Formats: sequence, C-alpha cells, structure tokens
Amino acid sequence: MKNKRMLSIGKFNFSPSLEQTPKALSSKNNFSFSMVGSKCMCAKVLINASNWQTRLVIRLFWMLSIFFAASQNSVGQQAEATYLTSVSLVPQKLRVERDSIKFLITGKLPAGSGLLTKQPNLRLRLLSNRDTLDLGTIPVQNQAGIAILTKNIAFSYMPWMEDARLVLDFSLGKNKAPEESKILAKGVQAPQLLVRLGTYLPGEAIPPVGRFDFSTTIKESKPVTKSVSFRFEPGKSDWAAFQENQEAQRQLAVFLEQNPELLSLKITGLQSPEQSEGRNSQLGYLRAERIGQKLLEFFPSLSKDQITYQSRWNDWFDFRILLADYSGLAEETKARYYEELQEEGTYFEKGQRIKALPEFERLAAALYPKLRSAKVELTARPYLGLGKQKGILLKEALAPAGVNKLSYSDWELAAAAAPSLEEKAMLYASMIKWFGSPATFINLAVVRMRQGQELQDEESRAVLWEESARLLEEANRLKLLPLGLYNQGQLKVLQGEFWEAYKILSEASVLAKGDASLTIAIESLRGALDVRRGDYKLALLRFGYPMESAEDWFNKGIASYILGDYLNANAAFEASVLANRELGYGYYGLALVAMELGQAESGSLYLEKALTYRPALRQKIAIDPAFSQFDF
Repeated sequence: MKNKRMLSIGKFNFSPSLEQTPKALSSKNNFSFSMVGSKCMCAKVLINASNWQTRLVIRLFWMLSIFFAASQNSVGQQAEATYLTSVSLVPQKLRVERDSIKFLITGKLPAGSGLLTKQPNLRLRLLSNRDTLDLGTIPVQNQAGIAILTKNIAFSYMPWMEDARLVLDFSLGKNKAPEESKILAKGVQAPQLLVRLGTYLPGEAIPPVGRFDFSTTIKESKPVTKSVSFRFEPGKSDWAAFQENQEAQRQLAVFLEQNPELLSLKITGLQSPEQSEGRNSQLGYLRAERIGQKLLEFFPSLSKDQITYQSRWNDWFDFRILLADYSGLAEETKARYYEELQEEGTYFEKGQRIKALPEFERLAAALYPKLRSAKVELTARPYLGLGKQKGILLKEALAPAGVNKLSYSDWELAAAAAPSLEEKAMLYASMIKWFGSPATFINLAVVRMRQGQELQDEESRAVLWEESARLLEEANRLKLLPLGLYNQGQLKVLQGEFWEAYKILSEASVLAKGDASLTIAIESLRGALDVRRGDYKLALLRFGYPMESAEDWFNKGIASYILGDYLNANAAFEASVLANRELGYGYYGLALVAMELGQAESGSLYLEKALTYRPALRQKIAIDPAFSQFDF
C-alpha cells in the first residue's frame, strides 16, 4: 500500500499514515492518548470475541504495544535536551587566538525544577580520538531562584585539539553519572596554522627548505617558471601575427636558451565573454592546440609529449586576475566589480550584473581582448654539470686517497648539478675537506635539513637536524653571514621553535641589507611567523615586497582573512592560484572567503578544485568548522 505502514496481527490491520507517524512518536502526550485509544479498542474486541484464539492474539497485540510505547518513551527522554538547552558559547565556535583557545560559556538551567537543591554538577571536557582535556566544573549561581552558569575558559592549543569536541556533562551530584551531555562545539578554527612554513601534510609533496650559498657565477639547479600569453582574433583559433605574439615568442626563446632542461609545458586556452566569442566551449581548447603546434614549429627541441592542454570557459577567474592589475579604475569601483562577481549566480547572470556598473565599456575594451588568448606556462631549469674531462678528475678526487685538481667553482657546479641529496651531501662533505669555507658548511647543513624533512621517523629526523645545526654554528664561527642565519631560522621553524627562529631571522634581516633576493626570503618567513603568533597587521607589512611565490600569496591571504578584510584576502588567494594552481591552498583560501560571505555553492566548488590538486587537504577540510555543512 503506497505511503502506508501496515501492522497486521490475526484479523486486525492497523495502518497509520507515514506523514503522521513521526509526529506521534515524538510527543509523549500524543502517544499516551493513542495508548488509551488502543485500550478501549482492545476491550471492545475482547467483549465481542467469540473464541479463545482471537482473545490470545489481541492480548499479544496489547503487550507488544505497551512494550513499544515504553521503549519509544525511553529513547525520547534520552535524546531530548531538558537541562542544557540554553547553554552556549561566545564565540559560537572554538578558535585559536595566538597560541590559546578562549571562550565564554554561559546559560541557565530550567526554572521550577528544583535543581538548586539537588547540587547540579556541570563538567566541561575537550575530547578527541587522540587525547582528552578536563576543563573542570562550571559553577552554578542562584539568582532569584534561577540557576545561572557563566565562566571564562582559556587553555593552550595543542595539535591534537584540531578535531576535538567540546562536551558539557550534567549530573545531579558530584560523583553521579551524567543525566545529559551536550556537544557545544566541533573542531577548532585555526586558519593561522595553515600558513606555509616548509612543513607539509602526509601525502603532500615535500617542499624544499633552506637556501644554498652559491657564488655569483652559478645558479642553483632549481626549476624556474615562465608565463606568456598569445592573442587571437575574436571567435577564431588561427595564429595571428600580433606584435604581442611575436614578443611572447621571443621571450620563450630566451627562456629556453637559459633553461634548456624542460620539466613541464602547459597551455591553457581562454575565451572572453564577448558575443563574438560565442558559447562554444571548444574554442579555448582549439586555441591551446594551435599554440602547441606553433611552439613545436618554433622550437624543434620540444616534443609534443611534453605539452599538456587544457581550457577554461564560463569562468570569471581570469577576468578578476586582470582586473586586479588594471589601473584604469578607482579602487572603490574595482571593489564593486569584485562584489558582483563574488555574489551567487551563473556565469551569464554575473556578466549581466557587471554590465550595469560604471565604466564597464572602457573596462571591457581593455580586458576582454586579453581573454581571447592561450596562456603558456613553462617550467625548466638551467643545465648544470661538469664536462667529461673534469668529471674524471672529480671521480679521482672522491677516491679515499684521491688528490684534488679541481677548483672551488668546479666542485660547486658539480654539487649543484647532483640529482639527489645523497650525492650533494657527499660532494659538500668533500668540499669541507678541501676548502673548509663557511659556504661549504652552510650547503651541507641545507642538505641535512632537507634530508631530515623527508623522514617520517622522528628520531632519525632529529639526528640529521642536530647535524645541520652544528654545521651552521661552525659556519657562523668562521664568518657570520646573513644566509647562515636565515638557514638557522628555517631550521628552528622546522623544529617548532618559532620564537627562537624569529629572533635569528631578525638578526639576519639586518645583515642582509642590499641583498634583495635574500631579504625577500627572510621577510616572507618572518611574515609567516607573524601570522602564526597572531600579529596579522605586521605580517601584511612583511608581505609588502613584489611577491611571486604561491605560498607567500597564500600566507598574505590568511592574514587578511583573519583580519576580516575579505576583499584583499580573496585577491591574495587568487594570486596564489595564478602563481601555482597545483599548490591547492589558494583554492582552500578562496573557499574560506566564500563561506564567510555566505556563498556555500562557490565554497564547495573551490574545495573540489583544492582537492583536485592537493588531495591531502581532505583531512583538513573534514575537520575545519568553516566547512562543517559539507560532507568531505
């Protein structure tokens, strides 16, 4: 029978409506009334029953009904909050402030229950699968016959608390079992703990830490990235001999000449919102493919297997990036465009809304042509290494009784080109033997720091980091260099000694005056530490340099986000995505902003993109109270 639940015993059928059943079972009064009705019905049937079989069946039905009622009534009493309904937290969610969690618990117990004479006991606990913290009892005060509870709570944050539950137990007496328990909060809000400091989550790629001390004649064998864009005619995917395209081709030629070892080549085809571009989602992809064909013609050393193609359409992301760099609008007008694009709605609805904003025609004329493009992103590194003859001399020098016939620059080049940390360690250890300069100690220390970072075993990691610390101390003894201090500070960060790291980096900052690259590295790390210790405004001052790192943009976004400056936070997170989508954290930040602005749909989409590039973030998303409404 559709939408009916049938209960059949003997000759009798009882089929209440499913729409009515939940309501009846949720109310004790309603259910008691139904039981009275059942008694009357059964009594009438018993009087009229003509045989003992029927009477037996009816008695069984009556007993089952009583049992069912009692069990339901018991479950209802356990689930119903009778004492702790009005108890709450201020703020409503647990959050880390500097290194602590602080909140006010407040509320009152139900009036007229005589609880004050029964010595009510309320105990607060923080529970996780890893540990438990007893936060003591909450005092109850008698105010005109009403039981009032209020208490300020503060305690130091520990890593195990990030997925903990704050539970309040109520009992009638100190040593009695709880009558009722209530979960006041789940998880801890701690966006400052997301800042990139060289640490990583299980399953993430291990970021390199520390900086090698190379002479001016050599570059570190470190990947570098170059981005250029090629323009197209409206609605077309054919090659166009624009001056901008010729300049982009020239820049790629110079880049590949300086960095011949290509690691990746990604081409992303874009389309503008213009009507002439149509609504064909294939146009962007066709543009990407066409540029790939031209690059293979321009640069015969490239292989088609090295190229990855993708496209974006019906997406305002690239427009917002261009808008951030556009100087033809006042900042308040820009803000209005950002607000409209951040509001919920389809791609086309957002397009209609921004058309009504001031100076749209001029803005579209400036930015839309740049979206008729294909963006090329190359990652490569310079060729480093010794020639054949010097390679033989290097092998001889590495022998147990070998003699060194190579210069310091030769050794430096060989170590920089070594593909593994083990080989680098061997070469730098030999350089200490042959030269013993501060740079050799610094470089071996960086290798040991990175080797320790890759280990999961804490004891083995500690041994390598202790060796790194000794090597850096020896380098400082020989000559106090800002790079040596910077690496000391980075090592202290990895070891969790943030304040010691900050002091060392401050000293390094003074000595690094005039070295722009090292100053940026020092200030970015100091800025991240400022976020961790709760000085967000100072952190933003640290991030005032021209940033290129996706990690630094993300850290800046976190500082703005915590300060409630969602516009600048969003811009920083978008810049992080633009610098390196694969990092994933930029999308995580965009999701945080979207949730604060009540844009749950956008937040969900950003989280999916974050997980696409960084699956390890799933564990963070699952316990972050900002995303509690999602099931990840």
